[in-house]
Amino acid sequence: QRLLKHFVKVTEHPAQTDVIFYPEEGQEDTPEGILKTIKEWRAKNGKPGFKT
Repeated sequence: QRLLKHFVKVTEHPAQTDVIFYPEEGQEDTPEGILKTIKEWRAKNGKPGFKT
């Protein structure tokens, strides 16, 4: 539960945990696909990327 709250906080994605548990049709549901979805949304919405 704590990790999911942190995920929602740092990603800021409007779908929140649905990105993981209920991906949209056509969205790759692998860790890489989820990260790609979040990164694309953040870039599209003027949010900074994640540090590696």
